[in-house]
Amino acid sequence: MERRNFAKNLGLGLIASTATFAKPKTISEVDDNINHLGPKKGYTPQIGALVSMLDWVSDTVIKYNKNISIEELDYIHDADSNSIGSLIMHVAATKVIYQDITFHNLDDFSPENKKKWNLGMDLGEDARKNLIGNPLSYYKDAIAEARAETKIQMKKKDDEWLLGGQTEKWDWNNYCKWFHVVEHYANHRGQMTWYKKRIKK
Repeated sequence: MERRNFAKNLGLGLIASTATFAKPKTISEVDDNINHLGPKKGYTPQIGALVSMLDWVSDTVIKYNKNISIEELDYIHDADSNSIGSLIMHVAATKVIYQDITFHNLDDFSPENKKKWNLGMDLGEDARKNLIGNPLSYYKDAIAEARAETKIQMKKKDDEWLLGGQTEKWDWNNYCKWFHVVEHYANHRGQMTWYKKRIKK
């Protein structure tokens, strides 16, 4: 009998402690921990959740490559490959082009952004020849710049904007467009891992 009561009380205690531990945070309680996805202060709820995803994928690209050398950043595996450095620039450029598309209703980069970011966007032979010799700080600055502007503009928008934005030519809402940016970071982060494992030390 005593064992049954002990087990019963232990079970109730575990349920209670689990329930306390798993209690969801309110929007006002959400902190800045990079690993806590969800609404963030300063943004409407859906946009805050999206921004937390964008922050997480940006952060993982930099953290994975934190000790990488210039030679490793410039490594080209074969004639069809891009360097890790150019892929980092590419994901930053992707964020910038979606800023121009969604925040400014353009079909492409603005003329100013095209000059600065198109090399990273297009990749290929031009990037292989010209995106070389840069330390990781060069690429970190590019990601930080794109990330900061995204946050500035997202604070001006609301969830209604995020769930709209479809056009006759492009039936994606703004949430889908920006989730594609998240997916883009994750996709190319996988490529970086593949290339890095094949660099001969």
